[in-house]
Amino acid sequence: MAPEPTRTRPLVDALIAGVVLAIELLDAYGSLDGEPLNPVAGWNTAQHTDPWAFVLVVVGCGALYWRRTHPVVTLAITTVAYSAFVLRDFELGMFLAPMVALYTAAALGRSRALALLAGLACTSASAWWLYTRASDIADPGVAVLAWIALGAVILAFFVGSYVAGELVRCHRLLSSYGHVRTVPQPTRLETDGRATREAAPRERGGDA
Repeated sequence: MAPEPTRTRPLVDALIAGVVLAIELLDAYGSLDGEPLNPVAGWNTAQHTDPWAFVLVVVGCGALYWRRTHPVVTLAITTVAYSAFVLRDFELGMFLAPMVALYTAAALGRSRALALLAGLACTSASAWWLYTRASDIADPGVAVLAWIALGAVILAFFVGSYVAGELVRCHRLLSSYGHVRTVPQPTRLETDGRATREAAPRERGGDA
């Protein structure tokens, strides 16, 4: 596949950041007056959205514009924004920004340690949010099901994003390696013929 033209990359990144921002803003706006998630008895509902939620969404999603030119900084900003969003006890959301940032950092092969740390931070913040929601569920079986269901979603979002980025990076490396291996090399006959043609003028010059 042909590489993406450099001049179109800012437009693509702006489009991705804009789409993610629009989705997350709509989700936050829907939580203003909507009923909070309350799936089972004993579930502790989250607080309603306030202006800080919109600030964190704009900062976290807007940083995706620089995801390719500054992937490490973008990952750090989206991780902090997401963690602050979740720890302020808003309704669980704003997944897309850290997911895209994690994928990009892994795909570009930038700072694996930071990518793993960011994924761990997002997962830990989400686990704390889940704990505060499910801690008062009286039925142990229901509580376990809530942990399994939401925990699987959280892991799929963050671990899946990182793994997808690593797979893309490995595919690119293998493709470039295969391209180098498939470049035709000159045969021995072609090499000897070229050497003969280059030597002939020098010999005629020496005879003159």
